[in-house]
Amino acid sequence: MFLIRRVCKVERKDCWQVAKLLKDICDSYEENTGRGKATIYIGGAGTPADEFTVCAEWMQETIDANRMPNVPQSVLDANAEMFPLITDYKIEFFEVATEEKFAERF
Repeated sequence: MFLIRRVCKVERKDCWQVAKLLKDICDSYEENTGRGKATIYIGGAGTPADEFTVCAEWMQETIDANRMPNVPQSVLDANAEMFPLITDYKIEFFEVATEEKFAERF
């Protein structure tokens, strides 16, 4: 099990627009690929933070390459609109420490 997080650094004025586009992207993946439901959240717009970020995170069983033929057109369109609003971008991957994984190791 893995947790995957997309982190978008943005200017304050763009927080909610990027959040909406990121939600549209995640919704499209969920509908077209069966990916798990994502949570979208904003840091800094209404909460204390060093910088303004918009994140999406979701869980999935495996990490696989996202090949272009599998990317919905709506994702490509929303990404094209979103990326000019982003000052920095990264994807983070975390292995979830499940009971099964603990049992394998201890």
